[in-house]
Formats: sequence, C-alpha cells, structure tokens
Amino acid sequence: MTDRYIAVRTYVQRLVGTAGGPSPAAGSPEWCALPDDDGAKLLAVLTAGTLAVLEQELAALDDRRHAQKAAALEVAQAADWSAVARRVRDRDQAWKSGAYIGREVHA
Repeated sequence: MTDRYIAVRTYVQRLVGTAGGPSPAAGSPEWCALPDDDGAKLLAVLTAGTLAVLEQELAALDDRRHAQKAAALEVAQAADWSAVARRVRDRDQAWKSGAYIGREVHA
C-alpha cells in the first residue's frame, strides 16, 4: 500500500519548505482578504489539499478495518462453538485419563 498522504505532504514540504509559517484556513474571510500573490494564501490551499488526502486515507483505512471485522464476525458465527468446546473437553478428559486418542491422517 502506498501512503498517499506521506507522498503529498513530502511534496508540499519540498515545494514550500518546512518554514512556511502560519496561514489562515483556505476559504476563510482572512484568507479571502489576502492578496493573490501572498505566499500564505497558496500555503493555505496546499495545507487544505494535504489534509483532504489525509482524510481520504483515514477513511480508506476505516473501511478496511470494518471489512476485516465483518469477515471475522462471519467466520466466528459460522462455527458451532458448543461442538468445538465439547471436542476440546472430551479430548482433554481422554488425555488426562490415559485413554487411547485415535489419530486421523489427512492426505
């Protein structure tokens, strides 16, 4: 998986440097009042774009986690857990009693 956010953030940092300084939020009244050639105005747009990519990455991560959880629940609900517990209990009792435990060979 490529981390799109890291790629975008690294590009923006190369473009404006790490000392870009504070800027008003893109689209805010303070941002609108800045002249178009003010570096803070461009920095605000780049920051907003970078944050949008981060939000998309986090949403995709959340979607993957929900899908994994749903798959795990489906697997867990598909098993007959009382039968599994019974087999484990019977096996443990047989082992403790010294009874013969048959082996099955699966090819």
